[in-house]
Amino acid sequence: MPLYELFCIASHNPTSPAGLRQLIRSVATQVHGTGGVVRDLRALGAGLTLPYRMKRNQQFHERGDHFSMTFDTSPVVLKRINETLRRDPMVVRWMLTKKGAAVSQLNTAPSSTVQMLGPEDMGRY
Repeated sequence: MPLYELFCIASHNPTSPAGLRQLIRSVATQVHGTGGVVRDLRALGAGLTLPYRMKRNQQFHERGDHFSMTFDTSPVVLKRINETLRRDPMVVRWMLTKKGAAVSQLNTAPSSTVQMLGPEDMGRY
């Protein structure tokens, strides 16, 4: 199963974080229900000021709750997760990226086209 990362901005509700918990639980349940694995879940900040005013579902948002989730799942389930995020009124923005076909691909050596420069080379370029 390929490894994916989800970055999501949800609308901020200062009185109750229950909606955010439900959103995260919904995505995690879809991943687990089909044999996938959630590898990492990070809260990146609650109530953060957005870089610009964002419009979603005919509402303007100036603050958001950010989180990221790394998981293994099949591409078919990824389409369902994308549909869930599109339909959820709490979601302001989201981005799904493929990190690799397997976890073993994440620990690769740097490409041979990348040349590491040492302190002695700094004045040369």
